[in-house]
Amino acid sequence: MTAPGGVELTPVQSGTAVVRCCERREDGKTVGELEVSMFSAALIIDRDGILEEKAREVAAHSAHAVRIAGTVAVSLPGASGYRADVEPVRTALPYVHVFAMAPHDLGVDGGIVVTVRSAQPDWPAAEQILSSLRFLTRHGTARPANDETELHEPMLPVVPK
Repeated sequence: MTAPGGVELTPVQSGTAVVRCCERREDGKTVGELEVSMFSAALIIDRDGILEEKAREVAAHSAHAVRIAGTVAVSLPGASGYRADVEPVRTALPYVHVFAMAPHDLGVDGGIVVTVRSAQPDWPAAEQILSSLRFLTRHGTARPANDETELHEPMLPVVPK
């Protein structure tokens, strides 16, 4: 995972979280926050059910969650899972998206949860960070088939301007 310029990346050494990212404007207001955490689960039986449930569970327990707007399947090179979107509420970071993902080859008994909170519906830095995620598999790190810079479907909801 790589963070674009202007995004502060902080390793976390306690709990299930492993890294937090934060981008702030010049006036100090937060543009967005992203947190990556890990979870363990038997992903062999009903893999998609476990991932969708994990995304919904974390979204439901996120700060200021009123209602989950829905879930959608997502995919990255070497991994797939679900994104749960929380209905925006009036807070500094009203847009919350939770991703629960696991590698395709099931070489690991668990996955990752990425929680994105942002002030606007689109946060370009979060999209860049999500696109830079690489998953460990039994055969090494999963990368795009053709090129490291290969473009993928956007992970965050596409919002017309």
